[in-house]
Amino acid sequence: MKVFIIKKNPLTIPVVLSEALGLYKENKINVSIKYEEDFLFKGKNPYTTDESDCMMGDLTFFFYALEKGIDSVITSNLTRTIHLLLGKGKSFKDENLKIGVNRTGLFRLFMENDLKDKLKNPEIVWINNTYERIEALKKKEIDGLIAIEPFIDELENRDLGKRVWSLKNSDKNLVMWCFKREYYEKNKEEVKIFHKVLREANNIYNNMLEEEKRKFLKEHMNYDAEHIEIALKFKFENEGQVREEDYNLCQDWMIKTGEIKNKYSNAYYNRSSEIL
Repeated sequence: MKVFIIKKNPLTIPVVLSEALGLYKENKINVSIKYEEDFLFKGKNPYTTDESDCMMGDLTFFFYALEKGIDSVITSNLTRTIHLLLGKGKSFKDENLKIGVNRTGLFRLFMENDLKDKLKNPEIVWINNTYERIEALKKKEIDGLIAIEPFIDELENRDLGKRVWSLKNSDKNLVMWCFKREYYEKNKEEVKIFHKVLREANNIYNNMLEEEKRKFLKEHMNYDAEHIEIALKFKFENEGQVREEDYNLCQDWMIKTGEIKNKYSNAYYNRSSEIL
């Protein structure tokens, strides 16, 4: 199994922890991990270039892959790390806030649902690169932004703003793991064990002593002092099946907004009930 990860993303911690603890070997599955230390934002996706058999991300990633002809199946949901941060001095009381957003992200969907009664007439500013969104916030070209951890934590550490909403506040879970269908169909039991191992690693991490976490994060995640402190506070949610209503909500919204053209059956593409 080929797995490509970005180590800066805390969601990859259980992938690396499982390797460090020998859980893959113990469970007799062969997992080859390739990684980048940080997000590159070069538009290159290892999932589409055959460098990885699986991918994590929000549900839009999955539907975009299907539209590109990469037949895939969803295998699990994920801990939710998407947040809205408003710059220093800004709040939900303000109108016409400029919010920096990834063009292919879920912000517009959030605006129609969880945030519709919170933000008053926001102006969307398309900035796909998170580092460029952060620079725009520093220059006060925008009033807030959508980003994942650890970027939100970095901004709060520098007193540049405060998170005012999280996907964790929602009744929805719109993040997932997916696998290419051909790989999944040929290795269904291996995929099932992979997710079992990751759930075990999530629980281990949540219950590790602080010094054990520090040692692991420094030696295996290559985190600096700031990101060790950020990751010490990170807690994994229990991963489970992607709900049909979440799948349909995202897909119907993407069709309505022209992000995708085709409709994909939940029963055929969402296999998380077979895995968990």
